[in-house]
Amino acid sequence: MLPLRLRTRRTAAAVAVALAAGTVVGACSSSEGSPQAASEPAPAISIESDLSMGTGDGNEPSPGLSEECVALQEAWAETNRALAGVDEEHPRLLVAGIRAAHRSISSVEDTAEVPGWDGMTAYLDKAVGAFEDVDPDDDQAVASAMTLAVSDVDTARATTAHASVTEYLDAGCRG
Repeated sequence: MLPLRLRTRRTAAAVAVALAAGTVVGACSSSEGSPQAASEPAPAISIESDLSMGTGDGNEPSPGLSEECVALQEAWAETNRALAGVDEEHPRLLVAGIRAAHRSISSVEDTAEVPGWDGMTAYLDKAVGAFEDVDPDDDQAVASAMTLAVSDVDTARATTAHASVTEYLDAGCRG
């Protein structure tokens, strides 16, 4: 069995690569940022830093979309912005980013028709639940909680779910 820290980094790197590679929507990096660049693997969950949803300028949704679709796109963009700010080398940023992503994705009620939304919500539910009683400044506790709560299978499902949500929203909420 791999040591806990190494397994967490490998899982984190897999999530980062898979989600970033499958992302069309992307997101802006968090203004908080990390105090120093990590020299180890990519953040636990990484999203491309170029928001390209809607009109092309990244500021407004496409014209003619329903209010529900606009709300979904905005919640998804906020979710991705939060995930773009996570950094496994800084456990407080990792925990804060996942919690913010969970709040964003959970803010929309009518998501039954969005393929993958439930999968991403379930993934973030598990991660947030894992951090419930964890000191976000304790890197070992954060790594251990994430490793115990989120499996490689969960990560693979989240990657697929992320791509499905992105594709659906990119198509103007038509699947």
